[in-house]
Amino acid sequence: MSLLFEPITIGSLSLRNRVMRSATAERLAAPETGAPGPRLAAMYHALAEGGVGLIVTGHAYVHRGGKAHPEMASIADDAVIDAWRAVVRPAQDAGARVIMQINHCGASCDPTVTPAPISPSGIATNDNVSPRAMTQGEIEEVVEAFGRAAARARAAGLDGVQIHAAHGYLVSQFLTPSTNRREDAWGGDPGRRRAALGAVLDAVRRHAGDDYPLWVKLGVAGHAASGLTAVEGAGAAVVAFDHGADCVEVSHALGVPEELAGNGEANFLPLARAVRDAVGAGQPLALVSRLRSREVMDAVLSEGVAQLVSLCRPLILEPDLPNRLRNGAASAARCVRCGRCWPAAPGEGVGCHNRAMRGGRCE
Repeated sequence: MSLLFEPITIGSLSLRNRVMRSATAERLAAPETGAPGPRLAAMYHALAEGGVGLIVTGHAYVHRGGKAHPEMASIADDAVIDAWRAVVRPAQDAGARVIMQINHCGASCDPTVTPAPISPSGIATNDNVSPRAMTQGEIEEVVEAFGRAAARARAAGLDGVQIHAAHGYLVSQFLTPSTNRREDAWGGDPGRRRAALGAVLDAVRRHAGDDYPLWVKLGVAGHAASGLTAVEGAGAAVVAFDHGADCVEVSHALGVPEELAGNGEANFLPLARAVRDAVGAGQPLALVSRLRSREVMDAVLSEGVAQLVSLCRPLILEPDLPNRLRNGAASAARCVRCGRCWPAAPGEGVGCHNRAMRGGRCE
């Protein structure tokens, strides 16, 4: 039996189906304030009308020192609450639920946008940034910023929040051996490397409430040089659930593990299985990355390794893909992973910039 379009309730969040729009950096916020606007509202509304059950917003910075790029959205102050309420309401009215991904980008901040980026140990994640190591006070400040951001998201009418603990951003940097070389309460062994994740989750619960949906996007493993294995990363999923997470979306950390970098569908399925083994059968998981065909999505859900499938690029090209899969108009996404999603100029925003694909032909 196909589960893809069956409703599901996770914690206090009820969804009309198992199709999740993975957080996508839309790059559509006002550069000066980080406020979202009508273009983002239209994007989310199109996804909701297209049949998506759960929309996760692009990452929003929780602290001005964690802004990655000029058009990254903000949830760092109360001034953006009304703007966010206006952006998400049309999608909610169309039947989707919307949760906000909240983030601090740490060493992955563009220094032309965020001077003097910070990181757990002052170790760079790319050649363009020279971060400095965080003090104890700065760690505590950022932890509280996550909590306050979640409270703002709730005030704005978002249906929940997702902590970004993947892709080599700040929480992921704490979880990764190559970027966390601290020898204090925040690093030195796997347990202490996970302390920041637990503290952030605790702060969200304090500020937003025990009943507010709280999800985590977790970088389970990274490339070999990162030192983060799937076994260690799966242990972080256990910590996430122990600290009140309702669902973990399985993704990569600093780089994609070399053995999973091929072009096959559902390439992160081994990571999800490692997490499932660690957390047991009862904890909800979502799987992201290279999910294209309904056949594979159904297989992932039927296996029970994940309760939701999370799509990014396919929904950039086809926001109505869930409806088309459901009514038989399509059996798989048209997206070919050409990489032409990301804006080439300021203000352009994320979108399919492959004209041949938009016309129905593959270049």
